[in-house]
Amino acid sequence: MEDDHDKRYMRLALRLALKGAGRTSPNPMVGAVLVRGGSLVATGYHRRAGSDHAEIVALKRAGERARGAALYLNLEPCDHQGRTPPCTAALIRAGVKKVVVGMVDPNPLVSGGGIRRLRRAGVQVRVGLLEAECRRLNEAFRKYITRRIPFVILKLAASLDGRIATSTGESRWVTGVDARQYVHHLRDQVDAVIVGAGTVLADDPRLTCRIPEGSDPLRVVLDGRLRIPLKAHL
Repeated sequence: MEDDHDKRYMRLALRLALKGAGRTSPNPMVGAVLVRGGSLVATGYHRRAGSDHAEIVALKRAGERARGAALYLNLEPCDHQGRTPPCTAALIRAGVKKVVVGMVDPNPLVSGGGIRRLRRAGVQVRVGLLEAECRRLNEAFRKYITRRIPFVILKLAASLDGRIATSTGESRWVTGVDARQYVHHLRDQVDAVIVGAGTVLADDPRLTCRIPEGSDPLRVVLDGRLRIPLKAHL
């Protein structure tokens, strides 16, 4: 029964973390859930790089109610000084009794250090709850932080017979409304969109994110011969 409750709170942390999609780069998406005596005390998530980390947001909302509480995090808390202070120190000061972590932070600056510091301070730490889901959520961050190369998503629109346009090039869409809407959600969550000069010349796209409160990605065009007209919508 305890494990069922733990999983429920970790899934809530994952849903909270996802609210930061497209806003936290180069940081990971993290959600935090504070529970005491079987009752939800406070939640938080990392909104953007440079702002409070998820656990700090939850601690501030909980106040004194954080003492003796259990904290659920999809990612190990940091233990180093970056743009914000180390979260482990704040958790220890707040008197958090137990921390359940979905996965170890792959960042070499953390990489188990946060877990070790908490345990040295007498905090109970459990690692690996719903680890596969936690790893999947931050797969782009994991690739960048461990290999220093970007996580690339290929967007290809084609007909069932492998065509991307009619022979005359007159067709504008080969995808439906749902697929086009999904593309805007992808643009909202990535750092940049890259196209070739041919796409700009043929379609004159804006490459913006057209969903409510969406964020436009950086737009990059590969144009070795400087063919893009100055009046292009980009």
